Amino acid sequence: MDELQFALIGAGVSVLLGVIIYNAWQHIKIRRALPRSLPTTELKQKEHIEEIVDEIALLNPVQTSLQPQAYMQCDEAAKEATLSSTSATNSPADPTSHLLTNANRNPKPRSIIDHRIDCIVPLHLSAPIVAEKLIPLAQRLRRAGNKPIFIEGKASANSASWQNLQPGDRYQALCIAVQLANRSGPLNELEFSEFITGAQTLADALDAELECPDMTATVAIARELDAFAAQCDVQLSINATSDGAPWSAQYIQTIATQDGLLLSRDGTRFIKLDAQQNPIFMLQFNNINFLRDDLTFKGGQNITFLFDVPAADEEAFPFRLMCNYATSLSQRIGAHLTDDKQRALSAAELAAIEQQLITLYAKLEAAQIPAGSPLARRLFI
Repeated sequence: MDELQFALIGAGVSVLLGVIIYNAWQHIKIRRALPRSLPTTELKQKEHIEEIVDEIALLNPVQTSLQPQAYMQCDEAAKEATLSSTSATNSPADPTSHLLTNANRNPKPRSIIDHRIDCIVPLHLSAPIVAEKLIPLAQRLRRAGNKPIFIEGKASANSASWQNLQPGDRYQALCIAVQLANRSGPLNELEFSEFITGAQTLADALDAELECPDMTATVAIARELDAFAAQCDVQLSINATSDGAPWSAQYIQTIATQDGLLLSRDGTRFIKLDAQQNPIFMLQFNNINFLRDDLTFKGGQNITFLFDVPAADEEAFPFRLMCNYATSLSQRIGAHLTDDKQRALSAAELAAIEQQLITLYAKLEAAQIPAGSPLARRLFI
């Protein structure tokens, strides 16, 4: 090699070392600004779930029809948390989960269809039908627009018990149903027509007679249900705001994991589940994705706790559990509770909000759709 080549190699090595040293310096500089050391006290376990409103206005009815985005977040939280948990053992969240593929999985499949939130259409069979013939046809009918479709059968025409379709069974009677409302809004004329078209196709394939309901009456019932649900569709949130320097995302992830919260499948929130693997409340931190973002460099000064009122079981006292956990966490990490406008929240204000929830719970009970019940989780999804 001549002197020129040596000079070029030396220059390249110098530039490379300079870049490495500069990046290392930047890394150290940011780490000093964000992370804190973890407290050494043992972390307690409590809970979390969804959406942001104002302090006293927290309980005002949702203005738009069933808030599609809020509904979607709650549903995703339930699905993702169940998938993330190693102890989850219940059925999938797909609308066709009633179409079981393993006869031993649920020896006595329960009924899903309910007249309170479904439009139910009987199918009169000319002869009994085996599940193996019915299930492939039923799997084609999953949704009408944004509304799930369910099909159930009776082993005896005189039986009062409907059940989900299961391989190995033989059915004397069938019914098909479409959900009347969810957070995408009420069943509309187009969705109703799509449902009836699919139901008629199934009836023709089974040589069965379909009892078609009146579209105008059905759509009117769907709108009434949607209006009721809009009055009960409340999401509450509180924040833990730092008393000093911001926290790093890595620090928050460590705390949430040690406190027993499960990371959602999309990585955007941590979820606290009850004993039945249903969400109680959620924790979000500065719109950070804990799977994709660099947790060392990302940070913030606000942790948000979210609680979806109709989707969480009232008997678990979800709002109280969320507040207790938020208070405990704030004491451990140096923070105070605030509303969405960064105003401090006192224990008395939180207790007043919890008292106001009693009215909402009573309204859901009166409609026979109690908070946290399977019907409520279907309606508010």
